[in-house]
Amino acid sequence: MKFEDFHTQCWKRLSQLVEERIDELRKLNDSEMSPEKTSSVRGGIKELKKILALAEDASAGQAVDPDELSGVDITGQ
Repeated sequence: MKFEDFHTQCWKRLSQLVEERIDELRKLNDSEMSPEKTSSVRGGIKELKKILALAEDASAGQAVDPDELSGVDITGQ
């Protein structure tokens, strides 16, 4: 994903929903659960945080164009 992708309305809405889900899981994590269920909830939180971190990674540097990785010369030179 490119830096610009994280400034769209779609990303803003998606990140809001992901943050809301993280809050729900944190509340669930505070309740009495088996160690297995606790581990599962914490894993879910961790994965959702990885999604949100994509925006931070993109702002730290320019995203690479997929064509650059595949060696495709789109300039025609």
